Amino acid sequence: MYKSVFKKYLTVLTLVVVIGFLSMTLLQAFLATGVLAEEKRQLLQENAQNIAHHTAMSASAVPTKDGSILYRVDPVALSPLLNTLADALDATAMLTDSHGQVLLLSRSPHGIRVGDVVNANLLSRVGESYYEVGTLGGLFDRPQYVAGVAVRVNDMTLGYVFMSTSTSNMMQILGANLRVYLISVAGALLISFCVLWLFTYRFVRPLKQMAAATRRFAQGDFSARLQVKGRDEVAELADALNHMAVSLSSVETMRRSFVANVSHELKTPMTTIAGFVDGILDGTVPPQKQSYYLKIVSDEVKRLSRLVRSMLDLSRIDSGELKMTRVRLDLTEAMCSVLVSSEPRIEGKRLTISGMEDAEKTEIDGDYDLMSQVLYNLLDNAIKFTNEGGDIDIRMRSQDGRVYVTVRNTGAGIPAEELPQIFERYYKSDRSRSLDKNGLGLGLYIVQTVIRLHGGEITVRSVEGEFTEFSFWVPAAGTCS
Repeated sequence: MYKSVFKKYLTVLTLVVVIGFLSMTLLQAFLATGVLAEEKRQLLQENAQNIAHHTAMSASAVPTKDGSILYRVDPVALSPLLNTLADALDATAMLTDSHGQVLLLSRSPHGIRVGDVVNANLLSRVGESYYEVGTLGGLFDRPQYVAGVAVRVNDMTLGYVFMSTSTSNMMQILGANLRVYLISVAGALLISFCVLWLFTYRFVRPLKQMAAATRRFAQGDFSARLQVKGRDEVAELADALNHMAVSLSSVETMRRSFVANVSHELKTPMTTIAGFVDGILDGTVPPQKQSYYLKIVSDEVKRLSRLVRSMLDLSRIDSGELKMTRVRLDLTEAMCSVLVSSEPRIEGKRLTISGMEDAEKTEIDGDYDLMSQVLYNLLDNAIKFTNEGGDIDIRMRSQDGRVYVTVRNTGAGIPAEELPQIFERYYKSDRSRSLDKNGLGLGLYIVQTVIRLHGGEITVRSVEGEFTEFSFWVPAAGTCS
């Protein structure tokens, strides 16, 4: 059965609060019982000692025939004192003789009467202080708090004083206190539940909004945004989802652009190739023109090869299959090889290449094919976007355990607002669309990925109408772990 996080969270918190309050109630009842019982014990014992003291003081000495002295107690004279103290404590005061026979009662509760006898075994335990919760050897028909003191004169025991009160009185007091406490607890629980409900609702509501937003994301709608309030983990998650939505929207836009570009870029050369090949086969193209059109077919096949290679490289990057085979290589030598292979294009645009005349040896430990592709892509971009008769400046140097490479070309440059996106895949600046007909916007993304795999970084600077400059560094030979 489905149970929402709201219900689970609210139930758990409510149970914790209820258990906490019940535990406090039980602890309070236990402590209150102990405190009240201790207070009652002290009162009973103190008043029993007071009665015993007054009884001993009021005892009269009676000489006997053999010359000894006996002490006698007048119960009638002590009756007002017993009654007064008993009424003040809501207790029973009782005076017995030395044999335990009841001589005086402040009142006669629970069936006990004057003349009843306290058990001799119990009397033997009565000394300076005696206290129990019981029936005083069966004299009471229900448990009582009982304190007893012996009445002594000159080491002679004249009798015993017992003070007792019913335990039901204590329970009534404790019950009244507990009722007040439970009412307070019920009010506190009600307030706590309301606060917990509000807190839980406010905690879970963003999660519901996130779930709704992710469902929209799953359906391809990346316009949903979450309100970020506070600085806690939930707000951090909401902010992350908003960033994810922006990223997904950007990726989706680039994906659609990529599909459109791929469809167009693949369709055009394939149509051209098919048309010229069919023309050659059916004789539409005269023999003297066949070499010219076969050259066009060859260029289109190479273009298709570049497109497919770029897509394969991208697939390897996304799947994590792009592996490196590190060897000791000289980037200066590799750049020279790339310049030689690009010489026809450089001469065709009458470009001036500078900076390589006195270039030093720059060795790194890296993948030869991948780094050659980086250099080729950067030089290829420079050739494409340099103005006719413009300049390309290439600088290569080793410093502080790094190899630095800079490729700078004159030309229209890149708008400042487009620089942050220049290394994103499928991205082609608006200005480059009219100049770069053969690309898919993957070259610089692959360049950045390869350089980062080698432990380096690449940056770009540009001023519109003046220049564009790509610079990167990678660890020099012997510095990679």
